[in-house]
Amino acid sequence: MVASRLELNLVRLLCRCEAMAAEKRDPEEWRLEKYVGALEDMLQALKAQASKPASEVISEYSRKVDFLKGMLQAEKLTSSSEKALANQLLAPGRVPTTARERVPATKTVHLQSRARYASEMRSELLGTDSAGEPALDVRKRAPCHTHL
Repeated sequence: MVASRLELNLVRLLCRCEAMAAEKRDPEEWRLEKYVGALEDMLQALKAQASKPASEVISEYSRKVDFLKGMLQAEKLTSSSEKALANQLLAPGRVPTTARERVPATKTVHLQSRARYASEMRSELLGTDSAGEPALDVRKRAPCHTHL
């Protein structure tokens, strides 16, 4: 069956959102959140169409949109442990969005964000900044030489 214009636009915007989610973004970046909102609207319109795609295709689109929405909500949490937990509860898409992808982009984004949150937790626990240097308020201890 030929995809409708709405479905093509949804897939194009979904690919763009997955690419934006994979990039390191400025915390003040607002576009991804607006785009995901537009994806939700497009998905609802697609479900209401008379000539809608197969239910498996629609459920995969829904899974990817829900993943992106959950990822945005996880980023808004304050502590890195909360972010990591929220990230673990997200379910990335199972099928690549386009034929060019070998691994679904949402799965890649999921792995990247999980690694980023683990790194943030490690930094919080060890008192280091993002460059791996000890924070200034942590005193440096001299090595203990007990073996003579």
